[in-house]
Amino acid sequence: MSFPSGTLILSNSMHRHHQGLAASLVATTVNYSISLDLEFVGTLETHVNDEGRNVLRCYSGALYMGIGLAGLGLVVPMCFMYMSWRQYWKDQKI
Repeated sequence: MSFPSGTLILSNSMHRHHQGLAASLVATTVNYSISLDLEFVGTLETHVNDEGRNVLRCYSGALYMGIGLAGLGLVVPMCFMYMSWRQYWKDQKI
């Protein structure tokens, strides 16, 4: 869902001749974020797993990692929304 929604949002805010570049930027960002997330969880599994004996601990570690990344995915847009909201009200007072 992140790729189509990101592509629509970014390409609608760009001029027509820059929309392909915007879609490429979204695709690159989504693919890098997926690969980084997999690397983080792989590193977590390497440090948690005791020679393949502790599979349940690996699953719970990956679950907590996913919860943390989802929380980060909520906090960052909220910060951007707050900054744009503050800029909007600052412009309205002028």
